[in-house]
Parts: sequence; C-alpha cells; structure tokens
Amino acid sequence: MPGKGLSTPDVGCCTGEMSRILADVGHKVTGIDLSEKMLTVAKSKSPDGIEFRIGDAENPPFEEGKFDAVVTRHVLWTLPNPEKALESWRNVLKSEGKVIVIDGIWDNGSLEMRLRQKIGEVMIRIVERNDISKDSYTAEMNAMLPNAKGVSLDKARGYMEKAGLKDVQAIGLADLVGIQKKHMPFRYKVAYKYDYYAICGLK
Repeated sequence: MPGKGLSTPDVGCCTGEMSRILADVGHKVTGIDLSEKMLTVAKSKSPDGIEFRIGDAENPPFEEGKFDAVVTRHVLWTLPNPEKALESWRNVLKSEGKVIVIDGIWDNGSLEMRLRQKIGEVMIRIVERNDISKDSYTAEMNAMLPNAKGVSLDKARGYMEKAGLKDVQAIGLADLVGIQKKHMPFRYKVAYKYDYYAICGLK
C-alpha cells in the first residue's frame, strides 16, 4: 500500500476478509460486492468503521478520482470483462493512486492438475460426505469468463498496462501458498498447487 490511512475500496469483497485486514492496519475501507448474502456475512464479522455496499466490480459505484488505492483479491478471474474493470478501477483513483490485484492460476489444464483435483474431490466426498464438484461454475458460466481457470501473471500485467497504469510490478506468493498448505488436511492439500501472485500499478 502506498501510504498510511488511505481510502480504498475492497472490490468484490465477498465476506470481507481483505476489508478487515486493510482496516486493521488503519485504512478507510469500502467493501463492494454484488451478493447481498456475502455482504451480510461481511458486516456481521467486521468493525463498524468499514462501509459495505452493493456494487459491480466492473463498474464500481464511485466518482472518479476518489480513492488512494483499489484492492481486489480473487476477483479478476471471475469477471466477464476484465479490461473494462481495470479501466474502471484506474478511473476511481486519485493521481498516483495504486491498483493492487491478488490473483492466480487455479487450473493450469495439465494432467497432473486434473488428477490432483479428482483425488482431492474423492477424498473430501469420503471423509466429509461433501461433493465439492457441484460447487463449480456451470459450463454456461465458464463460457462467459475469459479467465475461468485463473489469470496468468502476464495476462494481468497486460490488462494493467492496457488500462494505462504505469510502473507495474509483481511479486510471487509461493511462500503464502506453502504456509496455507502446511495447515490444510491432506485431502485439500493434494490439489492445492497454484501460481499465485500480487501485482500493482500506478495511475
């Protein structure tokens, strides 16, 4: 983050995990999401200082030049129009404001990944009696998403540069993946092999 006490939207905030982290370190946060149920959960477990409201990630309900930074986690890959989203996020920034995206590749299409996912699904079904394959997007939904299996770092960089963001920089988050895997049951760990990164750019 490019400073202290910044105004920032958590775009596609889901249940507010990033919103809480940002608020805990002193930033003024507005979380937006299209799901009222997600926002209800976010409000129930977050401090009063965070504002949550309905909002579209591709067309956030804010005036231009309002924020110091825009933060989004695990959202870019879910968008039908990621280029439009990056342009919108840039527009709501003040001069020299920063867009920060956390995302990754969740399925690289390899035989190894397919086997890992299938083994994990079977183990979870046996241990938890939970068929997680039903949690996936439908074929129709996937067809609407240009990055249904995740956004590569190179593609995310391209989106940022096309939106006019400058000084684009990225870091890999393999260490974070390692920490997460360390605390997972094996049935989840077996399929958890992602290319995970954070990337940012300045207006």
